[in-house]
Amino acid sequence: MKLMIVDDEKLTRDGLVNSIEWGELGIDAVAQADDGLHGYELSKAFRPDIVLSDVRMPRMTGIEMAEKLQADNGNVSIIFMSGYSDKEYLKAAIKLKAVSYVEKPIDLEEIKEAVRRACREVAEARETAGIKALSISMSRSALAARLAMAPRMDMPPVKWEEMEFAFPADRHTLFFTFLIQFYHLRDMPVGMGGGLEKMVTPYISEVLESMGFKEIHSVRQESLLFYHIWGMKRCTDREKEALGRRLEAVLKPLSMHYHMVFGKNVEGMKEIHNSYNSAVIELQNSFFSKDNTYRIYKHRDSYEAFHDLDELDMENRLGECLLHKDEKESFALLEEMISRLTSIKNVLPNQVKDLYYKLFAVIRESYKALQIQTGDTGESDNSLWGHISACESIYELQELLKERISLFFASAKNQGENSSTVYFIKQFIADRYQDETLSVKDISAHVMLSSSYVCTLFKNDTGMTLN
Repeated sequence: MKLMIVDDEKLTRDGLVNSIEWGELGIDAVAQADDGLHGYELSKAFRPDIVLSDVRMPRMTGIEMAEKLQADNGNVSIIFMSGYSDKEYLKAAIKLKAVSYVEKPIDLEEIKEAVRRACREVAEARETAGIKALSISMSRSALAARLAMAPRMDMPPVKWEEMEFAFPADRHTLFFTFLIQFYHLRDMPVGMGGGLEKMVTPYISEVLESMGFKEIHSVRQESLLFYHIWGMKRCTDREKEALGRRLEAVLKPLSMHYHMVFGKNVEGMKEIHNSYNSAVIELQNSFFSKDNTYRIYKHRDSYEAFHDLDELDMENRLGECLLHKDEKESFALLEEMISRLTSIKNVLPNQVKDLYYKLFAVIRESYKALQIQTGDTGESDNSLWGHISACESIYELQELLKERISLFFASAKNQGENSSTVYFIKQFIADRYQDETLSVKDISAHVMLSSSYVCTLFKNDTGMTLN
């Protein structure tokens, strides 16, 4: 706790500072001021828990200073010191709920006991304030969670008269919801939901308050924070963009991964769930955005059929590049693909993940076809799908695919001709060329590839047909 000594007599101040072991009383820091005015000014920066003050001082009395201090912070404890037995001062001290009134000349033991009593009072006030703040926080969170759901007949009515905080329950206040979905929290301690909220909320609250917004918020699944916002007559997309940029800036030092989405504007608290749902819909589209960026919900009058990604023919095209060991063309193909995927409308994230899964399978088959022994060719389907499912954006998928292709070409460069599939095909034919029943099917079975794939591979590598 912090204590401030205010007295116009320097000898008294120094004597108190040097004669008492403040740490033993629970005091961590002590500051001094030479009159009430300086004491009040110092308190703004020092923020004392306890003030030990003379009553009569030039410019501003201890009583006047105490009135200002308690108006700013009702939990500060005051201990008055005075050499005057003035009943009016005593009445004022009692009115201010001063902990003690110590007469001069000062008795150090009396001061110590007064400070101990003040410390207990401050601790009790902190505990009471903490319990009340927790109760209000829980009530706000519960209301935010309830308003995110559509009203149901079986839900009991909200008891607005029992609310310990102000909330506009009328039909005309404008609201919108924004969500922040955090990703890749696996390295954080178990049960980080409360910690995550505690870590992020001060940054968000600072921005909202500076822009004139008010909010209630809650958390779901330990990683999704959602805020119901009000406080402006109308919030345009431009204002949401300004809010998004400000939030990006203040969250940047945290070095976390998230997607942020703003829902549509609604009128009245009973419509908040519609703003929440519009934000959830837009959150799905964040898969096509880079990390730590924001999106604003855009209404569509109609929705087209989902795009068929098979027409891109990416599997065959990538397979050809890998079999020809054309590294430059492979990466050019990847850039073309992500450009197409991020520009096509009506594509679902799972469609994209399925496409990338097939491309990872193409790489795995190319390892086998070229008999490249390095690389993670033994990866199971479940393990492969696990890596893909963990990606929260198309850009993460793209980087993972690039890493796998880079590894493939690095492995291919170290692979000698004698370990290639073509070499095994040649050896198989050399050992059995006198067998009149020898067929492409037999050769394909030997290298465990399809007949068409073997014929294409052999022609591309040798310039002649297998027959």
